[in-house]
Amino acid sequence: MKYFSLNSPRVYFGALIFTIILGQPHGLESKGVFSQNPFDLYQDKILFDVTRDGEKVGSHGVTFSGEEDDFWVTTRFELEIKFLFIRAYAFKYFSKANWKNGVLSEISVIVDDDGAPFSLKGRKEAGEFLIESPKKKFKTPLPLFPTNHWNANVVNEKVVLNTLTGELNRVDIIGRGLETLQSGHGEIKGQRYSYSGDLDNEVWYDQKGRWVGMEFKGKDGSIIKYVCQQCFYRKTEIKFGE
Repeated sequence: MKYFSLNSPRVYFGALIFTIILGQPHGLESKGVFSQNPFDLYQDKILFDVTRDGEKVGSHGVTFSGEEDDFWVTTRFELEIKFLFIRAYAFKYFSKANWKNGVLSEISVIVDDDGAPFSLKGRKEAGEFLIESPKKKFKTPLPLFPTNHWNANVVNEKVVLNTLTGELNRVDIIGRGLETLQSGHGEIKGQRYSYSGDLDNEVWYDQKGRWVGMEFKGKDGSIIKYVCQQCFYRKTEIKFGE
């Protein structure tokens, strides 16, 4: 069994990862309703670089498979932080969720937090959603949004499923206005939404409801950013005579 002081790298970076995926613990005014068809929004995948004070430390990818009314969302996040070229911390996150007719039907999560495991499973059962983790087992009403961010309709919710703890988090999500972000697509426009309550985070969605960015401060004051490398499908224009 490993033991760590409160100042150890593992404890510090564990807190940092919690913040990266969920937002640090702690819209449009009408917010509206966005498309829940990921194939129209993203085609088949989303990819972000994760940076810390401008330096890339990881990547976050989401892939979509299935049909419009019955599809799977697979999320992979990997991070490695080094001190003096030696790995000080590593984190891996994997989740797979099934959505049917716009409602979360099933989810599984596996986490490797620098050697410390966590797992979560959930499924739709008799009109509710059953959540099971090593900590507890309980049911909650639907609809339910996990902290995966791809679905912009989460901005209308007051409760989200924390996929790192298996807990329900209460949040307020407020639209702050349209802003310009840098991305692998060039400059893109995104509506910034601020989370408060059990989570504290800034997330951007474009006018169609596509997830295009995320940013927050780490506990050490560092700036953590999700920089979109592929967050929507853009058809290539063919210009004749060139």
